[in-house]
Amino acid sequence: MSGNAGAPDAIGEPVTELDEFWLETARTAVRESVASLEEAAKQLIAAVTLVEGIYFAAISFGDLRKVMAVQGPEAWLRILLFVSPIILWLVCLFFAVRVFTPKNYEMNLSSPELAEQLHRELVSYKHRNLKRAYWALLAGFVPLVMAVVYYLKLLEGPG
Repeated sequence: MSGNAGAPDAIGEPVTELDEFWLETARTAVRESVASLEEAAKQLIAAVTLVEGIYFAAISFGDLRKVMAVQGPEAWLRILLFVSPIILWLVCLFFAVRVFTPKNYEMNLSSPELAEQLHRELVSYKHRNLKRAYWALLAGFVPLVMAVVYYLKLLEGPG
């Protein structure tokens, strides 16, 4: 019987040096999966913070009074257009921070199967939130581009 409880004994070719390399690579990937997801979330938080800072600076130095010089529903649409990138990037930060938010997991250190299941759940939770954060980041660039085009078109004057 092999060292893996419940796993069938391997029948066939002996394990080669290359096989051992790939098995160890897979073990290392599993060991480092949580840390790599958390590192990606840290980088995403830093990037979103930088992008929001640049956007705020651009809005601060831009001539938004001219852009916002309308009344009624059109004014609210313009405000929504210029604020929506910030909202989406805040959603991005929310999901990126959730990568670090601890969840309560039942743990049994005497059961390899339950330990594996716990690890899979943990990685899945972190990965799902990281993907949501990336999508919110990317989605924030859509209204950003629209706002920039709209702003530049208004600066041109009536055409």
